[in-house]
Amino acid sequence: MKVLRVELEAPVCSFRLPHFLVGRQLTFDMPPPATIYGHIASALGDFPDPRSLRFAYRFTTTGTGEDLENQHIIVRAGSRPFAIGGLAYPSSTSATVQPTRRQFLFGCCLTLYLDRLDFEEAFRRPQFTVILGRSQDLAAYIKVEKVELVSSELGYYEDTLLPADFRRRTGRGTTVLMPRYVGPPPHRETSFERYIVLRDRVFDGATTEADLGSRQMLRFEGEDAELLIDPDSPQWRGAHRALAFHSFA
Repeated sequence: MKVLRVELEAPVCSFRLPHFLVGRQLTFDMPPPATIYGHIASALGDFPDPRSLRFAYRFTTTGTGEDLENQHIIVRAGSRPFAIGGLAYPSSTSATVQPTRRQFLFGCCLTLYLDRLDFEEAFRRPQFTVILGRSQDLAAYIKVEKVELVSSELGYYEDTLLPADFRRRTGRGTTVLMPRYVGPPPHRETSFERYIVLRDRVFDGATTEADLGSRQMLRFEGEDAELLIDPDSPQWRGAHRALAFHSFA
């Protein structure tokens, strides 16, 4: 299987949990699929059909921190006037400034795999500014290339996003609810899905290692034992990095 592999680096990025608006803004540990879709659309300069592509990725950071920033809370003012130079004027809105703690990630590296080889030129010459996360989280492409994944009966998952149905096979990682897809304006229809954020290295497939313990995924009878691996990835105990592909629709 040939795919497009895009390597990106960002000094700082943040993926805000959508249901936290005030007080403290937390970030996901990894970019949600909806963020990946928006990133692809930014490179293309248009919204691709969410049914026409799949993706997998590896995402690492060097740390987590918090910043203090001002939120401008704008509300409808009704008939309450405001005064300038002793004269009263009607107002339609009013705003207050509210300091808010914002969590962020730094030293971010994303290796993105796409099953659309025709997107290569878009990532080499993106239509819009390259960001990862919020509009001020600038990023840069380090390498864009076509690679061929190979089938294997042994691989490992690490620093990646796994489908929620992997939960019955491993106790590693954290189950999270993430935005899967946000449609174009004006409706911006949003769908959510459960995923597993995996930081540990977990091996999958046939292995003779006896000391892996919980780092070995369970296998059930009748399940496909073929994995797609990146042959250029680091090798651990005879295994290369396996990829779990996701869709947006």
